[in-house]
Amino acid sequence: MRIQRRHVLGLVAVLLAALLLLAACGNDDDSGSNGGGDTSGDTNEQASDGTTGGGADDVELCSLLEPGEIEALFGGTVSDGTEELGQCTWEVGEDQSQPDTGTVHVSVVTAVPTVSAEEQFADLEASSQDSVEVSGVGDAAYYEPSVGVLNVRSGDTIFWVQAVFIPEPDDMQSNLEDLAADVVDRL
Repeated sequence: MRIQRRHVLGLVAVLLAALLLLAACGNDDDSGSNGGGDTSGDTNEQASDGTTGGGADDVELCSLLEPGEIEALFGGTVSDGTEELGQCTWEVGEDQSQPDTGTVHVSVVTAVPTVSAEEQFADLEASSQDSVEVSGVGDAAYYEPSVGVLNVRSGDTIFWVQAVFIPEPDDMQSNLEDLAADVVDRL
């Protein structure tokens, strides 16, 4: 079951990246003097250590949440975060094949330099099949119940928090909102 979850999470990350790329390609108005094709000045690329480049914009993904914060909401024993595939993952429970165990994931999406974060976020939300607008978290947020993902824009940063549990807790959305508020405070 763990392999299937990672495949799903990897697919979600790839889809989000593709949507951001499509959003950038679809907006020629803000292409600037370099024609929109030269991103050599982009200092906000994902590094292999899980941080985004750019000095003050550096984000260590696994520092965005503490195991105790996740444990307080979902219960169980929570592992230290592990960075993989551009996201940090915390395992909740010792045996992932048992009920009431799962994973919590956080990823910061690298912004496309030719499109504003507001436009990118709006495009992501418009492409969602089942988005539910959320207030009180970041500058804008929406929840996707079909995949248990809360997408958030805070300033120029876009990130998502996801939890995968079988069975899914009744308070999944509110738990993700609480975790996302913690992430916003640390960005």
